[in-house]
Amino acid sequence: MGSDMGIKLNGLSFSYGGSVTLSGIDLEIPRGTLAALLGPNGAGKSTLLKNISGYLKPQKGEVLVCGKPVHSLKDKERSRIVTYLAPESRSSFDFSVEEVVMMGRLPYSESILSHSPDDLQAAEEAMRITQVEHLRHRPVTSLSSGEQQRVQIARAICQDPDVFLLDEPTAHLDMSFELEIMELVKELAEEGRTVFAILHDVNLALRYASQLFFMKEGSLAYCLEANQVSSDVIRDVYGVDARILEDAESGIKFVLPYSISRL
Repeated sequence: MGSDMGIKLNGLSFSYGGSVTLSGIDLEIPRGTLAALLGPNGAGKSTLLKNISGYLKPQKGEVLVCGKPVHSLKDKERSRIVTYLAPESRSSFDFSVEEVVMMGRLPYSESILSHSPDDLQAAEEAMRITQVEHLRHRPVTSLSSGEQQRVQIARAICQDPDVFLLDEPTAHLDMSFELEIMELVKELAEEGRTVFAILHDVNLALRYASQLFFMKEGSLAYCLEANQVSSDVIRDVYGVDARILEDAESGIKFVLPYSISRL
């Protein structure tokens, strides 16, 4: 899989039309890590993932994925290393589930119409892992939000990258589907993949992520482990007063916000 460092950013800065969106970001995420990216709306989280994926190019700084400068790679080579799952990834066309999953093999195929035995095996394995095998012939547009999200993650797994960039993978899902997706994402990291996921729910991040990155106004404000997250951090990043509590049975910490901060 290459370098032991899944993602490394050195002084990354990015601007939209002269307006600075990301400023001087340094970041390291080892391979085999599930890291969460948190912060208020407009902090630059999605823009950061797009810069790491190669979809956007920073004005300053360096982006290394598995030790390789991501913006110097050709499209197919980059797609074999990193995948970016956007919140709008759900299909609006009546492709079958199997067809959507097979799209993950495009970086390895000479034609979208031909698939090797390895491609077919990769798709079968991805559908098995995400438990969508029984849906293979269904139009993806007929599925629930949770099922569609599992299909898109299956497509990403079928792509077989070293790094997964997930933009709000649990958005618009109920609690049971949230946990299903996060358990699946956790398994990817345990298998040695690097997963960097934008999460709006701090409590999901505390439960599943080993690194928590908090963004504020285009800068990286904090890089913490779950046991380092404090009420001061929550107040500074989100502008709310909160208590950090711990479940006596599971030992899992969680944030309980109780008022808007007046500081």
